[in-house]
Amino acid sequence: MGLNKKNKLLLVGFIFMLFIGYRFAIAKTLFYYRDHAAKSQTINQESITPEMVNKLLQKEKQLDAMLLQYSINPSASFQNDLLEKLSGYCASHNLKITDFKEPHSFTVNEFQTNSYQFTLKGSFNGSLSVINKIENSPSLGIIKHLNFSKNRDYKTNSDYLTATVILQKNSALP
Repeated sequence: MGLNKKNKLLLVGFIFMLFIGYRFAIAKTLFYYRDHAAKSQTINQESITPEMVNKLLQKEKQLDAMLLQYSINPSASFQNDLLEKLSGYCASHNLKITDFKEPHSFTVNEFQTNSYQFTLKGSFNGSLSVINKIENSPSLGIIKHLNFSKNRDYKTNSDYLTATVILQKNSALP
């Protein structure tokens, strides 16, 4: 039983497709896997060294000194600062803060994470502007969840928009 021209072409095409599949999919996956493993190993090795801890403590002392120079108190309540900034942003965009819940806290690997949930009531563009200001201010934290909902007020027969935002702030334990 010999190989005819169609079967030879099919075999060559199959081998070529295996090569293309390896070249563009499997090779890159293996490359990124090895790169990730090397970087993870480097992070694990560097996080244990006492020199790294000493450098970070010195950097923290320098930053605290700079904050005191500009009369910024690093121990002030973050929740009060957040509420003050939100109130200012909302006043400039005709929004209302309708709900500001107690922060949810949890600790993972010597880092404390606080999640602040608040609700804004007003226009879509105003809400997006406030959210953009929060995102562009790294000292406030990271927006982890955002939910817009359209609600109806049956007394006044009008619709309004509410935006529920969950803001997450990470900090190192003392």
